[in-house]
Amino acid sequence: MGDAAADYGGVPAIAFVGGGAGAALAAIALLRATTWLRLGYRILLIDEYGRFARGRPYDGAGGECLLEIPVKHMSALPDRPCHLMDWARAGRTPARLRDGANAGGTALASSPVCGPETLLPRRVYGDYLADTLAATAAWASPYASVHTRAARAVAVGADSGGATVHLASGERVAAAAAVVATGDPAATPPPVADAAEAGLAACACGALTTAAGEADRLFAVGAVRRGEADATVPRIREQAEALAQRIADTVLRTPPGRR
Repeated sequence: MGDAAADYGGVPAIAFVGGGAGAALAAIALLRATTWLRLGYRILLIDEYGRFARGRPYDGAGGECLLEIPVKHMSALPDRPCHLMDWARAGRTPARLRDGANAGGTALASSPVCGPETLLPRRVYGDYLADTLAATAAWASPYASVHTRAARAVAVGADSGGATVHLASGERVAAAAAVVATGDPAATPPPVADAAEAGLAACACGALTTAAGEADRLFAVGAVRRGEADATVPRIREQAEALAQRIADTVLRTPPGRR
């Protein structure tokens, strides 16, 4: 992953407002859904604190706080349910886990330690998401790429030609589409979205819905969606898969003159 470039040279950009787990899962799903089509575009993750792929829950601030859901349900790749377990067994887990005890100090019977029912530390899961996003971006190259930018977004808007992310600095970032992925609204208020009510209601495929119907270029994923405050990673992963297909079909695969 590289730093965001100011000029995309005409290549469509999908801008994620918020760079945490929801954005990472959606970016991974989008890359996997489109690379075989050889579609050229860039993903831009915009996060105020630069906690890319981790966000607040998985940035390590909570020490060794454990996930509440076991490894078998937490893979970033829905078609590879053992992906996280294989990643952990490859030596990514903390030394004390590899040496035969979980974070609570209970000895584990098997070695390598990580099994389907293991509850990994949240920090470790953040490392997993970051690694998986980087590996997926490398696999998607040279057709698609992932870029990051540490900045605070205050608003998003869209018209028939694309989307715009308004930064606190006054800068406007143009994109083909924008995805709000700022997590729990109670912890991080989402940016103001054109014609969208508080809570960011969205259709099943993630497009923001307003009084006028579905927005063509504005999407949302994760707990920021109305009614999804307690969304778990498996639920967000389902949203990410639907969102990726929607963006691929309505934004990336549609000729510019017909968008």
